[in-house]
Amino acid sequence: MNKELEFLKRVVIEASKLITEDFEVRAKDDKGDLVTNFDYEIEKFIIEEIKKEYPEFDIVSEEFNSNGKLTKNCFTIDPIDGTINFANKLPEWVIQVACIKNGETVAAVIYAPKFNELFLADESGAYLNDKKITVHNLPVKKCLYEVLGKNRIPANKRMFAFSRHLRNLGCAGIGYAYVAAGRFGGVIFRNETHWDYVPGMYIAKQAGAYIINEKECYIAANSQEFAEILKENAVFRPEDK
Repeated sequence: MNKELEFLKRVVIEASKLITEDFEVRAKDDKGDLVTNFDYEIEKFIIEEIKKEYPEFDIVSEEFNSNGKLTKNCFTIDPIDGTINFANKLPEWVIQVACIKNGETVAAVIYAPKFNELFLADESGAYLNDKKITVHNLPVKKCLYEVLGKNRIPANKRMFAFSRHLRNLGCAGIGYAYVAAGRFGGVIFRNETHWDYVPGMYIAKQAGAYIINEKECYIAANSQEFAEILKENAVFRPEDK
């Protein structure tokens, strides 16, 4: 485990201890998105820890640095990915952070406290609770998969020609982590919110996933075949608006 991953692991676990059952929820925008006080508190805590250890690194994060750009040396932070789930007391939410160093992602952590599952990766591979994980080799028609971001209905209909085993967990971090752990066959994320996809894409890649990293098309899949099917059919199209 490299030092960046050791740092991320410690910080994310400590951050999770800030969460209690007593939280405040409010609307983030007029589209139904929500935010809680813990989104802010966790992100603030992680930022402060990063500034102590890596003061020269930039930060791209959902609540306080959402306009930031990925740089050669930076961290991405999603304090609670799946806030709507969290606010409704569904367990499918995570804290996820990644470190980019010299232009390459070198460490990432996705922590699902309600499941006691800690997904992490560095150059040595991907792990779940310190046990190495890899993608599965199921054929496309037998794979579970997820389409995330924007209007998903047209994409889901197109995908049904290849597999009807669609799942919608409402949390990008869990989707990518499940590809890495051999639970999902593929995930496509279709927004430019770096904190949502950078950690999971790296963990999935280190678990052997085939990756497509293009604007509004962030795919991790158990095979090149499935990744290309997702790109062709699940990517957001202008007519999907």
